[in-house]
Amino acid sequence: MEDALWPLLTARIGAGITTQAFDAYLDWRTQWLQRCEPHVVIIDARAVPIRIAPFRQRYIDWLREHECALREWMIGSAYVLNSPEGHMLASLIRHGASLHTPFVVTPTLPDAASWAAGQFQERGHGEAARRIRAHYALPTS
Repeated sequence: MEDALWPLLTARIGAGITTQAFDAYLDWRTQWLQRCEPHVVIIDARAVPIRIAPFRQRYIDWLREHECALREWMIGSAYVLNSPEGHMLASLIRHGASLHTPFVVTPTLPDAASWAAGQFQERGHGEAARRIRAHYALPTS
């Protein structure tokens, strides 16, 4: 979990994710959400196996629990996934939670960062967009 580029949060969820680690991730997200500041989250889940039903439901429950705050403060989310099954899983989670914030599914972290920078730029957070583009060596737009 990385917050050095706040208001961009980046989380990598790996194949060996434990219940404790997943709960720590949700606690981390809750803490940042409670700052009541606009932000984007990138979730790099390329290594997550598709059969993660307990985590999927826990995540949907968390999204529902924080629906109002997410709608207010989360500019968007980018999911880094490299399989059709991963794309379907992200859609199922968002649909199951009725999450209506902008999102994208990309195959690479730089693609997700570029999208995030664009979201910040569109909403008048040019400095955040600049720092993200510089960090990921992305072209300026």
